[in-house]
Amino acid sequence: MTAATNALGRELQLVHAAQWLYAINGEPFVPGEGDPYARLVRGFDSGEDRTDGTGGLLASVAERGPVWRSRLDTWVVTGPTALRELSGSRDLAVSAAVPQAEVWLPDPARQRTTALVRDLVLRGGTRAVRGHAGALREQATRAAARLGPGPVDLMAGFAEPLTAAVYAVLLDVPEERHAAFAAALAGTAPAVDALLCPQTLEATRRLAAGVRALRELFAGRDRAEADLLLAVAGARAAADLLGNALHMLLDRPRDWALLRSDPAHAARVVEEALRGRPLWRAHPLVACAPAEVAGARIETGDTVTVVTTATDGGPAPLPVPACAALLPAATAQAEQALAALAARFERLRPDGEPVRLRRAPVTRRLVRLPARLGEEETR
Repeated sequence: MTAATNALGRELQLVHAAQWLYAINGEPFVPGEGDPYARLVRGFDSGEDRTDGTGGLLASVAERGPVWRSRLDTWVVTGPTALRELSGSRDLAVSAAVPQAEVWLPDPARQRTTALVRDLVLRGGTRAVRGHAGALREQATRAAARLGPGPVDLMAGFAEPLTAAVYAVLLDVPEERHAAFAAALAGTAPAVDALLCPQTLEATRRLAAGVRALRELFAGRDRAEADLLLAVAGARAAADLLGNALHMLLDRPRDWALLRSDPAHAARVVEEALRGRPLWRAHPLVACAPAEVAGARIETGDTVTVVTTATDGGPAPLPVPACAALLPAATAQAEQALAALAARFERLRPDGEPVRLRRAPVTRRLVRLPARLGEEETR
């Protein structure tokens, strides 16, 4: 272990310690009401699934007001009005709030240009996805065919491997590099959450290795920057969206039956999944220019976290255009996957408790989704 790795580990521990400290205490070492934003980003509240309703952690964040300053020195922005004010702003950029072992985000100046969004759209936008529709359908059918009736973990056995296969196609990864690409994606799985919550040192090292492997794979390409962003953040969004949609369907046999009779119903299911559980609950940003939001003055260089709470009445507008450019491919994969799985299996039902990853305050990533698939359809 190098001195640089040791130093990074100490930095990550200090940041996580501060998150825990302010989550519990109103002031340093003084018992009192803790900072709900600190509780959110530390990613250890076991009841987070249950507090996505009208009470609990997200309600505590919203109760502080539409814009407030966390003890972690971050502006917290929440509520529909404030989110609309920020939506699509060219003066905000996604930015890491904690140290990174390997940088994968484009720098803020680059994010403010139209060129990055253009490249993302060209590589993973609606038109690009339509051009790969046949390949996406084929990959979804293959992934479903590999499953048999009985128990299955829908994340490890279906969503994650399908995502790796789909994004290998979308990003023109040579077939002989598909296995290496899938391994790199697995390593970068915590990348989005690591922007706000320090991961373990081992996970951080795997993340850095995965980013380096992807950067090497895309080296020399005209749109290598967009490809890296689609691989790291886009693929994560795709796997999470599919997992959330499947989770929603576990207790809804009528929707599953409708999917079997009408594959177009998949689009409605995916839309509902996005509304009920937006992919990114928190957006870590940096202000690239002064702004006033809900009466609060935000200065250049201030960190801002947009938090989607349960009181918003639906998915909030995405505060950075580049984030929206990741959705077409993720949505298309989820729709194809649901249709393919429903066509193959008569029933889908739960087979245990789902498990969401700790230290995942942005994605609330499902890492285990136990289910039981019904008998294969006879044709």
